Amino acid sequence: MPGRLAIYDDEKFKKTVKEFIKVDLVKNLNKNYNIAPTMPIPTLLNEGTYLYAHFGFLPSWAKDKKSMNINARSESVFEKMTFRDAFKFQRCIIPINGFFEWKKDDNEKTPYYVQSKYGHSLALAGIYNEWFDEQLNQKIVTVALITCDANNKLSKIHHRMPVILNEKDFNTWLNSVNLAEVNSLFKIYDSDLINIYEVTNEVNKVLYNNCNAIKEKKRVKKGQQTLF
Repeated sequence: MPGRLAIYDDEKFKKTVKEFIKVDLVKNLNKNYNIAPTMPIPTLLNEGTYLYAHFGFLPSWAKDKKSMNINARSESVFEKMTFRDAFKFQRCIIPINGFFEWKKDDNEKTPYYVQSKYGHSLALAGIYNEWFDEQLNQKIVTVALITCDANNKLSKIHHRMPVILNEKDFNTWLNSVNLAEVNSLFKIYDSDLINIYEVTNEVNKVLYNNCNAIKEKKRVKKGQQTLF
């Protein structure tokens, strides 16, 4: 989908996009291994600001957070009233180190972590908008991830995945006014470029936020005994 993200190291990303960053409001990243909707997430806006945005897109006309969307489908983002202006004018890149998906078997949901096979950060295509938060009494930047069909490896767990941008396409995504060219970036990320493995069920808890959240779960084989 995804609904949970991890970002604990953005140094390589910041070096890669330094030509696009005019103002860095993130500075020293707050490591977060289990980002849920409504939490702040580092985001590079196409106007050049790198800041923490609200994970969950809200159009400026939304009365409350019930209208929030964490994802926008690549197949329809350019035509839906909620997203189309943001798609034209307010695109962004959301750097992550990985994301979580849950595999459903009967009534059981098993969490998996998805990351770059080579340990690189993943640059997700997103859209943003400003929304007035009455509780904070100020405007906030809100974001949604663009999604597409899952690749062959991930489709065994979930049928959708985020659109992951290649470095060579950053400028096009952020700055192009040619929407056909922008649409051409909605490609399914190669299965060979990601690793997927099972993680602890503790990630189901929003407050569970440490490096153990992204560690591979070691299964004890049936009949195997341990000393502890």
